[in-house]
Amino acid sequence: MPRWIRLPIGLAAALLAGWLYHGPYGGGTRFIQALEQRAQMRLRFAELPGVSVRMQREPLARVAILSGTADEFQREGMGSYPGINDRIATIPGIAGIRWDDEEER
Repeated sequence: MPRWIRLPIGLAAALLAGWLYHGPYGGGTRFIQALEQRAQMRLRFAELPGVSVRMQREPLARVAILSGTADEFQREGMGSYPGINDRIATIPGIAGIRWDDEEER
């Protein structure tokens, strides 16, 4: 087999394997579900009734979407006291945070 043909075949195989793992076999969905569970645990620890968290699903992304009745202090925190945004942002794997009542940026 010629050398130049090996690279496109290897690239196609790698892309197919990645697509299969994250698509039909659900690796991406499982990862997002695990992130969502961790975020819900952090939110439970903050003890703020009426605030919930879910992960963006369409399209599948590592963005936490928070909703509920939290004021600016509860969302952002102050000084050494972290707010909900900071608590969720420290979870490894979370790429972004937004609130349902805020406009998308």
